[in-house]
Amino acid sequence: MLEQLAKFFGNDPQVLTAMRDTCSSVCFKPNATILSQEEDGNTVYCLLEGKAKALLFSEDGVEIWLDEYQPGTLFGEISLLSGEQRTANIVAITDVTVAAFPGDAFLKLMYTHGSIGVRISQMLARRVQKTTRRLFEVSSFSAKGRIYAELLRMAEPTNSGSKTLVIGHLPTFSVFARKVNSTRETVSRTVNELVRMGYVKREGNRLDILDPEGLESLRRW
Repeated sequence: MLEQLAKFFGNDPQVLTAMRDTCSSVCFKPNATILSQEEDGNTVYCLLEGKAKALLFSEDGVEIWLDEYQPGTLFGEISLLSGEQRTANIVAITDVTVAAFPGDAFLKLMYTHGSIGVRISQMLARRVQKTTRRLFEVSSFSAKGRIYAELLRMAEPTNSGSKTLVIGHLPTFSVFARKVNSTRETVSRTVNELVRMGYVKREGNRLDILDPEGLESLRRW
């Protein structure tokens, strides 16, 4: 557990030991709801194993994708800090294990160890930046432009030193479409078009961006 907690809280042994002694380990099956939008509660969670997603549901039941969480991600802190209800649903994508911190105990840890508060502030700042960027893209980019931007955001450099970027596990087009406020058909058509134009190469769930600069140019159109 200490290794997973260190992904968020850092490597200070005193902090990690205090975190471990305060939390309990809880497991969830795929598609299980970890916390629900508008419910009361102040438990804070750190994702230890598996993947989860944050989403909202519109009044007519449409799922609105917000974010995907990897091990080392903290969530549930907004309700604790604001005293308000939960702002989103967190749902397990795979088998998930979380460290659950009672709200009062987590606040005590924050008062005792200032580094915890600093890391939470940094995390919230990054989330605000990400949300601002996505709002800008939705209002300013075409559907294709949003798809190009998301592909570039998801891609990582290879170890070969080449300019090629790689997405090791491309989401299904339906999931990808929800991320960029588009449709499955538009995502499929756009990716296939990029393959024909030679900007990307796709093999199963892997996608290689062969010309990142060219794709960036397309995004600006």
